[in-house]
Amino acid sequence: MAPWTRRQRKLLEVGCGTGRFLQFFWESGFDVTGLDASPAMLELARERLGHRADLHLGRAEHLPFRDKEFDVVALLTLLEFCPDPEPVLQEALRVARKAILLTFLNKQSWYGLCTRGSPLRKKNGLLDQARWFSWWEIQAMLYRHAGPRPMVGGSVLIGPKRTWSANSTWRKLNCRLWPPYLGAYAGVRCDLVGDKPLTPILAWKEKAKLRPLEQPASSGVNRNDEGR
Repeated sequence: MAPWTRRQRKLLEVGCGTGRFLQFFWESGFDVTGLDASPAMLELARERLGHRADLHLGRAEHLPFRDKEFDVVALLTLLEFCPDPEPVLQEALRVARKAILLTFLNKQSWYGLCTRGSPLRKKNGLLDQARWFSWWEIQAMLYRHAGPRPMVGGSVLIGPKRTWSANSTWRKLNCRLWPPYLGAYAGVRCDLVGDKPLTPILAWKEKAKLRPLEQPASSGVNRNDEGR
């Protein structure tokens, strides 16, 4: 997400839940919109964000928005819980203009292999309902629906779950950004346009080149009168 200019840009989070990530995106400078299928979740998001977010009740497979209405669309650990993730991704791509942000549970990570194969895992839990993905499956899905687009991926939490504590000696390793096929929590940014992304500072510099030099503000004293 970092390279894109965020001020006055519109971001939609599909499956926004209680609005935790919406708040992060708003604080990062986006104009935020959230959609969720749960009225209870949306109420919690409304309590968290107030009028800072435009919230909608709806389904991820049928987004009530126009084509390319948003600069960025975020699907954060959402596809795992969709009966058919393909239409959800198609709809996100339809309403996105610049980029898709997608995070997923990596089934080929240390955590994924241990959790999904462990006989001690709790049954009927949330993770039992999730469809875990590999980085290559996510890449293939994006390629099918978006075509050959530039992608930037990464992951965190490379160690087993018991090492995720803030006091763990693994903390630096778990917080470091790894290739997207290693960590338990992985993400990818898929760019949909060809223009070069700019940081907010670089974007300001580009605009400054196009503006005429401004005259210094007047101090109220006429220089021709200074010697009088």
